Amino acid sequence: MNKPTASHSGWKLGQIFLDAALRDNIVLAQAIGVCPIILAGTDLKNGVVLTVCTLLVLLPVSFLMSLVGKHVPNWLHPVLYTVTAAILLAGAAFVLNNFISTSLYAQLHLFIPLMAVNTIFTYRAGGFSIGNRPSAAIADALGSSFGFGLVICVVSAFRELMRANTIWGIAVPVEIGLPQAAEPFMAFILLGLMAACLQQWVKHRHADDDDLPLITEEEVAADE
Repeated sequence: MNKPTASHSGWKLGQIFLDAALRDNIVLAQAIGVCPIILAGTDLKNGVVLTVCTLLVLLPVSFLMSLVGKHVPNWLHPVLYTVTAAILLAGAAFVLNNFISTSLYAQLHLFIPLMAVNTIFTYRAGGFSIGNRPSAAIADALGSSFGFGLVICVVSAFRELMRANTIWGIAVPVEIGLPQAAEPFMAFILLGLMAACLQQWVKHRHADDDDLPLITEEEVAADE
């Protein structure tokens, strides 16, 4: 009986990851974490750096809150995950500036510290993780980070392409020449289009699920 239990547990963790990454995408479905995308998501390098920072912070903070969240007063939760996020982001900023790219740090030095109070951490680490098992909290943190990264990288790549005719700083044989793409309104347009596509996908997915035959209790018992 251990094998089916392990398989079922793995399926549930996979479902948590997929829901957080796609169906309940933290940006497109819940409108959380939009500000960094609008303000800093103007080229793909920025998008990748902010994605990595989000993952490096959300993963340990979610794990921490799943372990101790139920054992500390509610009023202490925001202090706990905000201070932890600030310490981790300070370390990430130091590594970025001293070992990876000073120019990237110069572009993002205002945004990285502000991510400590990003609503992504408030909503996921301060919400979902508390009361859930560490494995579920980790799956949700991975899915939320992937979902955020997918959105910010797509938006950043399109804005970089439109304003500079480059992707990752590399020139591409496409001349759009739209410097206005760096303005916030272009990010809103792209986010709106992506959110509409997500809603259509979710509708089709639910329609396909409704067409699947139901599995009866007798069939489950027969399989066992």
